[in-house]
Amino acid sequence: MNYKTKDLKTLQDTLISKMKEESNEDSFDILFANDSFSLKAIDSKKAIFVTDSSSSATFINQSNYPLKIKNILDNLTADDLEVEIMSSDDFLKLSQNDHKKQNLDKKVFPNCSLIQTYTFDNFVVGSSNKQAYLASLQSVDYPAKYNPIFIYSKSGLGKTHLLYAIGNRYKEKYPDKNIQYITTNIFVDTIYNHFRNDQNIEIESIKNYFYGVDLLLIDDIQFLADKKSIQMIFFDIFNILVSTGKQIVITSDRSPIELKGLEDRLVTRFSGGLSLNMTPPDKKTLREILNLKIQTHGYKLDDFDEEALDYLAMHHSKNVRELEGALTTLLFSMATLKPTGNISLEFVQEVFAEENKIIERKGAVSINSIIDDVASYYSLTSSQLRSKVRTSQIALARQIAMYLSRKILNMPYQTIGREFQKDHSTVVTNVSKIEERVEKDNSFKKTINELTKRVSKQ
Repeated sequence: MNYKTKDLKTLQDTLISKMKEESNEDSFDILFANDSFSLKAIDSKKAIFVTDSSSSATFINQSNYPLKIKNILDNLTADDLEVEIMSSDDFLKLSQNDHKKQNLDKKVFPNCSLIQTYTFDNFVVGSSNKQAYLASLQSVDYPAKYNPIFIYSKSGLGKTHLLYAIGNRYKEKYPDKNIQYITTNIFVDTIYNHFRNDQNIEIESIKNYFYGVDLLLIDDIQFLADKKSIQMIFFDIFNILVSTGKQIVITSDRSPIELKGLEDRLVTRFSGGLSLNMTPPDKKTLREILNLKIQTHGYKLDDFDEEALDYLAMHHSKNVRELEGALTTLLFSMATLKPTGNISLEFVQEVFAEENKIIERKGAVSINSIIDDVASYYSLTSSQLRSKVRTSQIALARQIAMYLSRKILNMPYQTIGREFQKDHSTVVTNVSKIEERVEKDNSFKKTINELTKRVSKQ
Protein backbone atom coordinates (compact mmCIF):
# COMPACT_ATOMS: atom_id res chain seq x y z
CA MET A 1 0.00 0.00 0.00
CA ASN A 2 1.59 3.25 -1.15
CA TYR A 3 0.31 6.60 0.03
CA LYS A 4 0.95 9.76 -1.90
CA THR A 5 1.93 12.95 -0.11
CA LYS A 6 -1.56 14.46 -0.34
CA ASP A 7 -3.09 11.22 1.06
CA LEU A 8 -0.69 11.31 4.02
CA LYS A 9 -1.69 14.91 4.77
CA THR A 10 -5.41 14.05 4.65
CA LEU A 11 -4.85 11.04 6.91
CA GLN A 12 -2.79 13.13 9.33
CA ASP A 13 -5.46 15.85 9.56
CA THR A 14 -8.22 13.29 10.19
CA LEU A 15 -6.13 11.50 12.81
CA ILE A 16 -5.30 14.66 14.77
CA SER A 17 -8.91 15.83 14.59
CA LYS A 18 -10.14 12.55 16.13
CA MET A 19 -7.39 12.61 18.76
CA LYS A 20 -8.33 16.13 19.77
CA GLU A 21 -11.94 15.04 20.34
CA GLU A 22 -10.69 12.55 22.94
CA SER A 23 -8.03 14.73 24.57
CA ASN A 24 -8.36 17.43 27.22
CA GLU A 25 -4.64 17.95 27.87
CA ASP A 26 -3.32 21.51 27.66
CA SER A 27 -0.20 20.37 25.81
CA PHE A 28 -2.11 18.78 22.92
CA ASP A 29 -2.20 21.82 20.60
CA ILE A 30 1.53 22.42 21.11
CA LEU A 31 2.58 18.81 20.55
CA PHE A 32 0.36 18.13 17.55
CA ALA A 33 0.39 21.43 15.65
CA ASN A 34 0.83 21.09 11.87
CA ASP A 35 4.38 22.40 11.98
CA SER A 36 5.31 20.27 15.01
CA PHE A 37 3.93 16.82 14.17
CA SER A 38 3.50 15.15 10.79
CA LEU A 39 2.90 11.77 9.16
CA LYS A 40 5.91 11.29 6.89
CA ALA A 41 5.61 7.73 5.58
CA ILE A 42 3.33 4.71 5.71
CA ASP A 43 3.42 1.22 4.21
CA SER A 44 1.79 -2.13 4.96
CA LYS A 45 3.71 -2.51 8.25
CA LYS A 46 4.59 0.85 9.73
CA ALA A 47 3.55 4.49 9.99
CA ILE A 48 6.33 6.97 10.74
CA PHE A 49 5.51 10.26 12.49
CA VAL A 50 8.01 13.10 12.87
CA THR A 51 8.16 15.77 15.56
CA ASP A 52 10.01 19.06 15.54
CA SER A 53 12.37 18.11 18.39
CA SER A 54 13.84 15.16 20.27
CA SER A 55 12.17 16.26 23.51
CA SER A 56 8.73 16.23 21.87
CA ALA A 57 9.34 12.76 20.44
CA THR A 58 10.45 11.47 23.86
CA PHE A 59 7.46 13.02 25.62
CA ILE A 60 4.94 11.54 23.16
CA ASN A 61 6.57 8.09 23.19
CA GLN A 62 6.45 7.96 27.00
CA SER A 63 2.76 8.86 27.08
CA ASN A 64 -0.31 6.91 26.00
CA TYR A 65 -0.48 8.81 22.70
CA PRO A 66 1.23 6.09 20.60
CA LEU A 67 -1.51 3.61 21.51
CA LYS A 68 -4.25 6.15 20.75
CA ILE A 69 -2.61 6.96 17.42
CA LYS A 70 -2.37 3.28 16.51
CA ASN A 71 -6.03 2.55 17.35
CA ILE A 72 -7.35 5.50 15.34
CA LEU A 73 -4.97 4.83 12.46
CA ASP A 74 -5.91 1.14 12.26
CA ASN A 75 -9.58 2.13 12.01
CA LEU A 76 -8.87 4.70 9.31
CA THR A 77 -6.70 2.41 7.18
CA ALA A 78 -8.19 -1.00 8.07
CA ASP A 79 -4.64 -2.19 8.73
CA ASP A 80 -2.65 -3.34 11.73
CA LEU A 81 0.17 -0.79 11.66
CA GLU A 82 3.20 -0.32 13.86
CA VAL A 83 3.58 3.31 14.94
CA GLU A 84 7.01 4.91 15.17
CA ILE A 85 7.53 8.47 16.40
CA MET A 86 10.90 10.18 15.94
CA SER A 87 12.47 13.63 15.75
CA SER A 88 13.04 15.39 12.43
CA ASP A 89 16.82 14.97 12.88
CA ASP A 90 16.48 11.21 13.33
CA PHE A 91 14.16 10.99 10.34
CA LEU A 92 16.69 12.91 8.24
CA LYS A 93 19.42 10.41 9.15
CA LEU A 94 17.08 7.49 8.43
CA SER A 95 16.09 8.92 5.03
CA GLN A 96 19.70 9.62 4.15
CA ASN A 97 20.76 6.06 4.93
CA ASP A 98 17.79 4.56 3.07
CA HIS A 99 18.39 6.58 -0.05
CA LYS A 100 22.11 5.89 -0.09
CA LYS A 101 21.12 2.24 -0.54
CA GLN A 102 19.09 3.12 -3.63
CA ASN A 103 20.63 2.98 -7.07
CA LEU A 104 21.31 6.59 -8.02
CA ASP A 105 22.09 5.56 -11.59
CA LYS A 106 18.37 5.41 -12.35
CA LYS A 107 17.40 8.02 -14.91
CA VAL A 108 15.50 10.47 -12.71
CA PHE A 109 16.93 13.27 -14.84
CA PRO A 110 17.53 12.08 -18.43
CA ASN A 111 20.39 13.30 -20.59
CA CYS A 112 22.27 14.71 -17.61
CA SER A 113 25.63 13.06 -17.16
CA LEU A 114 29.22 14.19 -16.88
CA ILE A 115 31.29 14.52 -20.05
CA GLN A 116 34.61 12.96 -19.11
CA THR A 117 36.72 14.92 -21.59
CA TYR A 118 36.20 18.18 -19.64
CA THR A 119 38.75 18.21 -16.83
CA PHE A 120 40.82 20.62 -14.77
CA ASP A 121 43.87 19.56 -16.78
CA ASN A 122 42.49 20.96 -20.05
CA PHE A 123 40.92 24.09 -18.53
CA VAL A 124 43.13 27.08 -19.37
CA VAL A 125 43.51 29.36 -16.36
CA GLY A 126 43.94 33.11 -16.72
CA SER A 127 43.22 36.27 -14.77
CA SER A 128 39.61 36.20 -16.01
CA ASN A 129 38.76 32.83 -14.45
CA LYS A 130 41.43 32.12 -11.83
CA GLN A 131 39.20 32.63 -8.79
CA ALA A 132 36.44 30.43 -10.19
CA TYR A 133 39.01 27.75 -11.02
CA LEU A 134 40.53 27.79 -7.51
CA ALA A 135 37.09 27.68 -5.87
CA SER A 136 36.19 24.70 -8.08
CA LEU A 137 39.27 22.85 -6.84
CA GLN A 138 38.29 23.70 -3.26
CA SER A 139 34.84 22.18 -3.80
CA VAL A 140 36.54 18.81 -4.34
CA ASP A 141 39.32 19.07 -1.78
CA TYR A 142 37.17 20.62 0.97
CA PRO A 143 33.52 19.82 0.18
CA ALA A 144 30.95 22.23 1.68
CA LYS A 145 33.61 24.63 2.99
CA TYR A 146 31.92 27.20 0.73
CA ASN A 147 28.28 26.38 0.11
CA PRO A 148 27.01 27.05 -2.42
CA ILE A 149 29.73 28.02 -4.85
CA PHE A 150 28.00 30.30 -7.36
CA ILE A 151 29.87 30.91 -10.65
CA TYR A 152 28.44 33.44 -13.06
CA SER A 153 29.44 34.88 -16.44
CA LYS A 154 28.20 35.48 -19.93
CA SER A 155 27.69 32.44 -22.14
CA GLY A 156 30.67 30.57 -23.55
CA LEU A 157 33.34 31.40 -20.96
CA GLY A 158 33.77 27.92 -19.44
CA LYS A 159 31.25 27.62 -16.61
CA THR A 160 29.96 24.23 -17.76
CA HIS A 161 33.52 23.03 -18.35
CA LEU A 162 34.25 23.78 -14.68
CA LEU A 163 31.14 21.89 -13.54
CA TYR A 164 32.20 18.81 -15.51
CA ALA A 165 35.77 19.15 -14.22
CA ILE A 166 34.52 19.30 -10.62
CA GLY A 167 32.37 16.22 -11.16
CA ASN A 168 35.12 14.22 -12.85
CA ARG A 169 37.74 15.07 -10.21
CA TYR A 170 35.24 14.36 -7.40
CA LYS A 171 34.38 10.99 -8.92
CA GLU A 172 38.06 10.16 -9.16
CA LYS A 173 38.77 11.17 -5.56
CA TYR A 174 35.60 9.76 -3.97
CA PRO A 175 34.53 6.78 -6.14
CA ASP A 176 31.87 5.69 -3.64
CA LYS A 177 30.16 9.10 -3.54
CA ASN A 178 27.16 10.07 -5.65
CA ILE A 179 27.26 12.98 -8.08
CA GLN A 180 24.32 14.66 -9.80
CA TYR A 181 24.99 17.04 -12.67
CA ILE A 182 21.83 18.62 -14.03
CA THR A 183 20.77 21.52 -16.21
CA THR A 184 18.04 23.72 -14.78
CA ASN A 185 15.89 23.26 -17.88
CA ILE A 186 15.87 19.47 -17.48
CA PHE A 187 15.19 19.81 -13.74
CA VAL A 188 12.19 22.04 -14.52
CA ASP A 189 10.90 19.79 -17.32
CA THR A 190 11.18 16.68 -15.13
CA ILE A 191 9.19 18.25 -12.31
CA TYR A 192 6.53 19.56 -14.70
CA ASN A 193 6.18 16.11 -16.26
CA HIS A 194 5.42 14.64 -12.85
CA PHE A 195 2.84 17.37 -12.25
CA ARG A 196 1.18 16.83 -15.63
CA ASN A 197 1.17 13.06 -15.74
CA ASP A 198 0.43 12.43 -12.06
CA GLN A 199 3.04 9.69 -12.11
CA ASN A 200 3.51 7.30 -9.21
CA ILE A 201 6.94 8.80 -8.64
CA GLU A 202 5.86 11.63 -6.36
CA ILE A 203 7.53 15.02 -6.09
CA GLU A 204 8.34 14.03 -2.52
CA SER A 205 10.27 11.03 -3.80
CA ILE A 206 12.32 13.31 -6.06
CA LYS A 207 13.20 15.39 -3.00
CA ASN A 208 14.10 12.22 -1.14
CA TYR A 209 16.33 11.19 -4.05
CA PHE A 210 18.64 14.05 -3.16
CA TYR A 211 19.31 12.65 0.31
CA GLY A 212 21.60 10.24 -1.51
CA VAL A 213 23.41 12.92 -3.54
CA ASP A 214 26.82 14.01 -2.23
CA LEU A 215 27.61 16.62 -4.89
CA LEU A 216 25.04 18.65 -6.83
CA LEU A 217 26.19 20.51 -9.96
CA ILE A 218 23.40 22.61 -11.43
CA ASP A 219 23.85 24.60 -14.64
CA ASP A 220 22.09 27.84 -15.70
CA ILE A 221 20.03 28.47 -12.58
CA GLN A 222 18.62 31.66 -14.18
CA PHE A 223 16.08 29.45 -15.98
CA LEU A 224 14.37 28.89 -12.63
CA ALA A 225 12.96 32.42 -12.90
CA ASP A 226 9.17 32.90 -12.62
CA LYS A 227 8.55 29.22 -11.86
CA LYS A 228 7.29 29.54 -8.29
CA SER A 229 6.19 25.95 -7.71
CA ILE A 230 9.54 24.61 -8.99
CA GLN A 231 11.43 27.14 -6.89
CA MET A 232 9.68 25.83 -3.75
CA ILE A 233 10.82 22.30 -4.58
CA PHE A 234 14.37 23.40 -5.34
CA PHE A 235 14.47 25.39 -2.10
CA ASP A 236 13.67 22.20 -0.15
CA ILE A 237 16.31 20.24 -2.08
CA PHE A 238 18.88 22.99 -1.48
CA ASN A 239 18.20 22.88 2.26
CA ILE A 240 18.39 19.07 2.33
CA LEU A 241 21.87 19.13 0.82
CA VAL A 242 23.23 22.04 2.84
CA SER A 243 21.88 20.67 6.13
CA THR A 244 23.58 17.32 5.46
CA GLY A 245 26.93 18.91 4.53
CA LYS A 246 26.78 18.20 0.79
CA GLN A 247 28.49 20.45 -1.75
CA ILE A 248 26.41 22.49 -4.21
CA VAL A 249 27.93 24.29 -7.21
CA ILE A 250 25.68 26.54 -9.30
CA THR A 251 26.24 28.43 -12.53
CA SER A 252 24.31 31.38 -13.92
CA ASP A 253 24.58 34.12 -16.53
CA ARG A 254 24.40 36.77 -13.81
CA SER A 255 25.17 37.28 -10.13
CA PRO A 256 22.68 36.19 -7.44
CA ILE A 257 21.55 39.75 -6.70
CA GLU A 258 20.89 40.34 -10.42
CA LEU A 259 18.63 37.30 -10.82
CA LYS A 260 15.06 38.35 -11.57
CA GLY A 261 11.94 36.29 -10.94
CA LEU A 262 13.41 34.29 -8.04
CA GLU A 263 12.12 34.22 -4.48
CA ASP A 264 14.08 36.39 -2.07
CA ARG A 265 14.87 33.39 0.12
CA LEU A 266 16.53 31.60 -2.81
CA VAL A 267 18.57 34.67 -3.73
CA THR A 268 19.60 34.95 -0.07
CA ARG A 269 20.73 31.31 -0.04
CA PHE A 270 22.72 31.76 -3.25
CA SER A 271 24.33 34.94 -1.95
CA GLY A 272 25.25 33.28 1.34
CA GLY A 273 28.01 31.18 -0.20
CA LEU A 274 30.89 32.09 -2.48
CA SER A 275 29.96 34.07 -5.63
CA LEU A 276 32.57 34.42 -8.39
CA ASN A 277 32.47 36.19 -11.74
CA MET A 278 34.22 34.91 -14.87
CA THR A 279 35.04 37.60 -17.41
CA PRO A 280 36.11 37.31 -21.07
CA PRO A 281 39.71 36.08 -21.36
CA ASP A 282 42.59 38.42 -22.18
CA LYS A 283 44.85 37.99 -25.21
CA LYS A 284 47.36 35.77 -23.41
CA THR A 285 44.68 33.38 -22.16
CA LEU A 286 43.00 33.30 -25.56
CA ARG A 287 46.25 32.26 -27.19
CA GLU A 288 46.82 29.54 -24.59
CA ILE A 289 43.29 28.23 -25.20
CA LEU A 290 43.85 28.31 -28.94
CA ASN A 291 47.20 26.52 -28.63
CA LEU A 292 45.64 23.78 -26.51
CA LYS A 293 42.71 23.29 -28.91
CA ILE A 294 45.06 23.07 -31.92
CA GLN A 295 47.13 20.37 -30.21
CA THR A 296 43.97 18.54 -29.12
CA HIS A 297 42.96 18.33 -32.79
CA GLY A 298 46.31 16.69 -33.60
CA TYR A 299 48.08 19.65 -35.20
CA LYS A 300 51.44 21.15 -34.28
CA LEU A 301 51.81 24.80 -33.33
CA ASP A 302 54.73 25.03 -35.73
CA ASP A 303 52.20 24.54 -38.56
CA PHE A 304 50.83 28.05 -37.91
CA ASP A 305 52.46 31.47 -38.15
CA GLU A 306 52.29 33.47 -34.90
CA GLU A 307 50.53 36.36 -36.65
CA ALA A 308 47.84 34.00 -37.92
CA LEU A 309 47.08 32.70 -34.43
CA ASP A 310 47.12 36.21 -32.94
CA TYR A 311 44.64 37.32 -35.57
CA LEU A 312 42.34 34.35 -34.91
CA ALA A 313 42.41 34.91 -31.15
CA MET A 314 41.82 38.66 -31.21
CA HIS A 315 39.09 38.62 -33.86
CA HIS A 316 37.15 35.88 -32.09
CA SER A 317 37.65 36.99 -28.50
CA LYS A 318 34.06 37.40 -27.40
CA ASN A 319 34.11 34.04 -25.61
CA VAL A 320 35.80 30.64 -25.65
CA ARG A 321 32.94 29.03 -27.56
CA GLU A 322 33.27 31.57 -30.39
CA LEU A 323 37.02 30.95 -30.53
CA GLU A 324 36.46 27.18 -30.74
CA GLY A 325 33.97 27.70 -33.57
CA ALA A 326 36.42 29.87 -35.47
CA LEU A 327 39.16 27.25 -35.11
CA THR A 328 36.79 24.54 -36.38
CA THR A 329 36.08 26.69 -39.44
CA LEU A 330 39.80 27.25 -40.04
CA LEU A 331 40.66 23.55 -39.69
CA PHE A 332 37.88 22.63 -42.12
CA SER A 333 39.21 25.18 -44.63
CA MET A 334 42.72 23.76 -44.20
CA ALA A 335 41.45 20.25 -44.92
CA THR A 336 39.48 21.27 -48.01
CA LEU A 337 41.72 23.98 -49.52
CA LYS A 338 44.97 22.21 -48.55
CA PRO A 339 47.29 25.23 -48.36
CA THR A 340 51.02 24.63 -48.76
CA GLY A 341 53.50 25.52 -46.02
CA ASN A 342 52.57 27.13 -42.73
CA ILE A 343 49.11 28.60 -42.17
CA SER A 344 49.72 32.29 -42.79
CA LEU A 345 47.94 35.43 -41.66
CA GLU A 346 46.80 35.98 -45.26
CA PHE A 347 45.19 32.53 -45.40
CA VAL A 348 43.30 33.10 -42.11
CA GLN A 349 42.12 36.52 -43.28
CA GLU A 350 40.89 34.97 -46.52
CA VAL A 351 38.96 32.26 -44.65
CA PHE A 352 37.11 34.85 -42.55
CA ALA A 353 36.90 37.63 -45.15
CA GLU A 354 33.16 37.27 -45.77
CA GLU A 355 32.39 36.97 -42.08
CA ASN A 356 34.37 40.15 -41.36
CA LYS A 357 32.41 42.04 -44.02
CA ILE A 358 29.14 41.02 -42.37
CA ILE A 359 30.41 42.19 -38.99
CA GLU A 360 31.45 45.52 -40.46
CA ARG A 361 28.04 45.98 -42.12
CA LYS A 362 26.31 45.32 -38.82
CA GLY A 363 28.36 48.02 -37.12
CA ALA A 364 30.01 46.09 -34.29
CA VAL A 365 30.49 49.07 -31.98
CA SER A 366 27.49 50.39 -30.04
CA ILE A 367 26.96 51.96 -26.66
CA ASN A 368 25.89 48.54 -25.39
CA SER A 369 29.11 46.92 -26.61
CA ILE A 370 31.16 49.75 -25.09
CA ILE A 371 29.45 49.26 -21.70
CA ASP A 372 29.96 45.50 -21.93
CA ASP A 373 33.65 45.80 -22.80
CA VAL A 374 34.45 48.39 -20.13
CA ALA A 375 32.57 46.39 -17.49
CA SER A 376 34.45 43.24 -18.50
CA TYR A 377 37.79 45.05 -18.35
CA TYR A 378 37.16 46.04 -14.73
CA SER A 379 35.60 42.65 -13.78
CA LEU A 380 32.21 44.28 -13.31
CA THR A 381 28.80 43.68 -14.87
CA SER A 382 27.02 45.92 -17.35
CA SER A 383 24.17 46.26 -14.85
CA GLN A 384 26.56 47.74 -12.29
CA LEU A 385 27.68 50.43 -14.76
CA ARG A 386 24.07 51.29 -15.54
CA SER A 387 23.10 51.32 -11.84
CA LYS A 388 23.28 54.21 -9.39
CA VAL A 389 25.97 52.53 -7.28
CA ARG A 390 28.81 55.00 -6.69
CA THR A 391 31.72 52.95 -5.37
CA SER A 392 35.04 54.23 -6.75
CA GLN A 393 35.70 51.38 -9.22
CA ILE A 394 32.15 51.36 -10.60
CA ALA A 395 32.08 55.16 -10.84
CA LEU A 396 35.38 55.24 -12.76
CA ALA A 397 34.30 52.49 -15.17
CA ARG A 398 31.00 54.31 -15.73
CA GLN A 399 32.82 57.59 -16.53
CA ILE A 400 35.12 55.81 -18.98
CA ALA A 401 32.15 54.20 -20.74
CA MET A 402 30.55 57.64 -21.09
CA TYR A 403 33.81 59.10 -22.41
CA LEU A 404 34.29 56.33 -25.00
CA SER A 405 30.66 56.55 -26.12
CA ARG A 406 31.21 60.24 -26.78
CA LYS A 407 34.66 59.84 -28.37
CA ILE A 408 34.02 56.79 -30.59
CA LEU A 409 30.33 57.14 -31.43
CA ASN A 410 30.00 60.94 -31.06
CA MET A 411 26.73 60.36 -29.24
CA PRO A 412 24.80 63.32 -27.79
CA TYR A 413 25.35 63.79 -24.05
CA GLN A 414 21.63 63.45 -23.41
CA THR A 415 21.48 60.08 -25.21
CA ILE A 416 24.45 58.81 -23.21
CA GLY A 417 22.81 60.02 -20.00
CA ARG A 418 19.68 57.94 -20.63
CA GLU A 419 21.79 54.76 -20.71
CA PHE A 420 23.24 55.54 -17.27
CA GLN A 421 20.23 57.19 -15.60
CA LYS A 422 22.15 60.51 -15.55
CA ASP A 423 21.27 64.00 -16.75
CA HIS A 424 23.03 65.92 -19.51
CA SER A 425 25.26 67.98 -17.20
CA THR A 426 26.48 64.94 -15.24
CA VAL A 427 27.63 63.26 -18.46
CA VAL A 428 29.44 66.43 -19.58
CA THR A 429 31.24 66.61 -16.21
CA ASN A 430 32.24 62.93 -16.26
CA VAL A 431 33.56 63.06 -19.83
CA SER A 432 35.59 66.15 -18.94
CA LYS A 433 37.09 64.39 -15.91
CA ILE A 434 38.35 61.54 -18.09
CA GLU A 435 39.74 63.95 -20.71
CA GLU A 436 41.66 65.87 -18.03
CA ARG A 437 43.06 62.72 -16.47
CA VAL A 438 44.18 61.38 -19.86
CA GLU A 439 46.17 64.60 -20.36
CA LYS A 440 47.89 64.41 -16.96
CA ASP A 441 48.30 60.66 -16.28
CA ASN A 442 50.30 58.62 -18.82
CA SER A 443 49.48 55.30 -17.17
CA PHE A 444 45.78 56.11 -17.31
CA LYS A 445 46.19 57.23 -20.93
CA LYS A 446 47.56 53.77 -21.79
CA THR A 447 44.53 52.19 -20.15
CA ILE A 448 42.18 54.36 -22.21
CA ASN A 449 44.08 53.56 -25.40
CA GLU A 450 43.85 49.84 -24.65
CA LEU A 451 40.13 50.12 -23.97
CA THR A 452 39.62 52.18 -27.13
CA LYS A 453 41.22 49.41 -29.19
CA ARG A 454 39.14 46.78 -27.42
CA VAL A 455 35.77 48.47 -27.89
CA SER A 456 36.65 49.48 -31.47
CA LYS A 457 37.43 45.80 -32.20
CA GLN A 458 40.84 46.81 -33.53
